[in-house]
Amino acid sequence: MKKFKFIALLSLVSVLFAGCATTQQSADKTARFREARQANVVLRFSSWDYTFMTKPFYAEDGFMQQVKRESLGQVLNQFEVKRGMAVVVVGWQYNAGQLDQLVADWKQILGGCGFQRVVILRASKTSELNGSVIVEDANLTSLASASS
Repeated sequence: MKKFKFIALLSLVSVLFAGCATTQQSADKTARFREARQANVVLRFSSWDYTFMTKPFYAEDGFMQQVKRESLGQVLNQFEVKRGMAVVVVGWQYNAGQLDQLVADWKQILGGCGFQRVVILRASKTSELNGSVIVEDANLTSLASASS
């Protein structure tokens, strides 16, 4: 009888833990980025005056260099960056309207540089890209062919 009670209690505890885990997983529906290794370029955007390229690492004498949008194409060419996927990480300080404009601007800038895909992410507590919230994931090749 003790063995039966133990098995019943163990089963009940297992069901409770499984139920909690399932509930937690289904509660988070936010799209998360998982393709950091495939990114050809990663830009960290604080403002138009403070944008930094962290992949490939753009530095001089060990100090990260600012990338201006006017010279981005030249910097990309200097590093011979392939034009597959560009990732732009933006801070949390931008409201919805500002963020919409930033997304449109970055899609235009990076599309003009020849990128096929642009992913905009929200900055997280760490510098890790994987797991960051996706703001926009745009396939620019399909947009270009649709407008032709």
